[in-house]
Amino acid sequence: MKDWFFALESRERLLVAGGGVLLVLLLLYSIIWAPLADKYYGLKDNVQDQQQTLAWMQQAAAQVAALQGSVAGGGRGLGGRSLLAVVDQSARSAGLGTAIKRIEPDSAKGVKVWLEGAAFDQMVVWLGQLAKTYQIEPTLVTLEPVGGGRVNTRLTLLEPSA
Repeated sequence: MKDWFFALESRERLLVAGGGVLLVLLLLYSIIWAPLADKYYGLKDNVQDQQQTLAWMQQAAAQVAALQGSVAGGGRGLGGRSLLAVVDQSARSAGLGTAIKRIEPDSAKGVKVWLEGAAFDQMVVWLGQLAKTYQIEPTLVTLEPVGGGRVNTRLTLLEPSA
């Protein structure tokens, strides 16, 4: 190849060398520079998207905090009643009275509830109402399907902390 190159006239050698340099520059651009530039602009767009998401999340967090404050301040709490009484009365008013098999205290601030053959949808609505109205949350839920949209359930519910 060297012999071939030096066998060319000086003008041809200059053209071949110039073409070689141009080819090397083109390869460097297409193999190194263009992918790096694409990656850079892609990451730059991703950062902008993430910043917009962060701004939205901060705004949503402020709204959630405001709503939690309004629920905590305006919630009824247990109204001076025991957790056991609130759970029993709310379950019966939610239509789960026939499914209640046992309700017993679990600890100073907890109650265990056993439901048999309870309608799953009714039970979920009841748990949502407990959380919304009294801030009572289930800490342990065990479900056993019995068919027809009914379940046997064991729940541990905790009294809201002050």
